[in-house]
Amino acid sequence: IMDEAVYPWYFQVSFLGNVLLCATSIACFFMYRKYFPPFITTCYLLLIMWVTIASISDFGDIFKKPSFFFSIKGIGTYINFGLLFFAADTERFPKILKFFYYLCFFFIVVGFINLGTVGLGATRKDFLYVIKDSAFFCVWVFPYFFLQPEEDKRKNLLHLGTFMLIVLLVFFTGARSYLIICTIILMVKFSKSFKTQNGIFAIIGLIVLLVAGYIIISNSQFSGSLDNAIDNFAERSGEDTRSDQIFDFLSQYSLEYLWQGVGPLGLWYWNSIGDYYGFLDNQFLLLSWWAGLPAIITYVYFLVRSLFIESEIQLFQDVRGTKLMIGFWILACLGLAIYVTICSDLYYYVISFMIGLNACQYSKLIEPEND
Repeated sequence: IMDEAVYPWYFQVSFLGNVLLCATSIACFFMYRKYFPPFITTCYLLLIMWVTIASISDFGDIFKKPSFFFSIKGIGTYINFGLLFFAADTERFPKILKFFYYLCFFFIVVGFINLGTVGLGATRKDFLYVIKDSAFFCVWVFPYFFLQPEEDKRKNLLHLGTFMLIVLLVFFTGARSYLIICTIILMVKFSKSFKTQNGIFAIIGLIVLLVAGYIIISNSQFSGSLDNAIDNFAERSGEDTRSDQIFDFLSQYSLEYLWQGVGPLGLWYWNSIGDYYGFLDNQFLLLSWWAGLPAIITYVYFLVRSLFIESEIQLFQDVRGTKLMIGFWILACLGLAIYVTICSDLYYYVISFMIGLNACQYSKLIEPEND
């Protein structure tokens, strides 16, 4: 985990990148908002407004640390959400998706390299420290590409093998919720294949691939790490780290801040760590606490309406997985997945793109044919 005092250059570069993305988001809003349903534009503007109102009392402290503007509770993070409008750029958007596609392979390689550096005797905390960013990025990004139908059998095999490597990385983190997500994605991918002979062969091949992968890893330098991961996962299988935190938080929740929230710098006392804390493993509850009830109502309405909207992209391209990933995001924000935040991380931009891809009214982009 990067510390701003130790790696100031990293945060400076990150801040510059977010500033550019902020400008891009605003430009995309003005250029492409007409291609989206009115509720998308309304919720986007309202969310920025509610977050700004909640932050007014803390402006003095916030501007002393510019990077906070693009933090989990920063106004800039919600402005950057406007990248969803870029999905209407039919010329450049596929190039952006391709960038994220290749980035998945990069993070998989980085993940396994980092895994090798941990060595024997690693704890779950060690695994999380070195691979969680790589693993969770891939979980939120690669399923979109994995779920698309491909005529090229070799590419299908490549995607399947890649997805199983992601599952392996997730297993090392001990993240039960993400393993459930991966399982559901596999079931969706092969749902139509269960009734066909080729589908049965594909499932058998998947099992063979898993067994072969286990044998290979068991006889490699990762064997000790694999044993540790199995032990860590077994120990964690009965843990419940969220309920106590939620109950502890709710016992301190004051209805006095129901409308405007406590502000982005607000803290609550977490008995488990014996100190004050500013975050929560439930993003909906967290947003309602620091930004107020109107903010969370706007965001939840935006997500749910985006999930159930009739997507026009299906009329022009065979696209799968957008609604599935939006649904997973809603569940994750409810606390069913770890290290999920409304943030400026790359995976959140992909979630934004999925919402934009699903909600864009592409029929407005097509010029009528001249008689």
